[in-house]
Amino acid sequence: MSENDKGSGPGRGEISPEEREALKRRSEGIGRRLDEVQYRQNVGRPQNNVRGAAYGQAFKIAAELVAGIVVGGGIGWFLDQQFGTLPFLMVLFVVLGFAAGLLNVIRGAQQAQAKAEHLQRSAPSVPDDQDDEK
Repeated sequence: MSENDKGSGPGRGEISPEEREALKRRSEGIGRRLDEVQYRQNVGRPQNNVRGAAYGQAFKIAAELVAGIVVGGGIGWFLDQQFGTLPFLMVLFVVLGFAAGLLNVIRGAQQAQAKAEHLQRSAPSVPDDQDDEK
């Protein structure tokens, strides 16, 4: 378009109030549709996240227990090789490694329980099924 064809409309880079209002309505409509799509996509996700977090916590606890036993056994075997007391120190350190791994498991479970209690306190209360019978 040449400058002669523009007529009395807004200048270059400007839009009329009608066009501005139409653009605002379209962008609000797009925003609403995007919100609806995101809501539909996220409907099932919280359960999957919770389930995945529980699996992760379980694997972490199991790995800490196994690592404690393996490290204890390794230290015991090394000391047995150095001192020539082959079965004794390895057995002792396997037991100590098991105890250390179990202590880590207990700590991890306590942390998970504290986190779960915090989430339960922040959740909205729901009526108990037994309350309906009264």
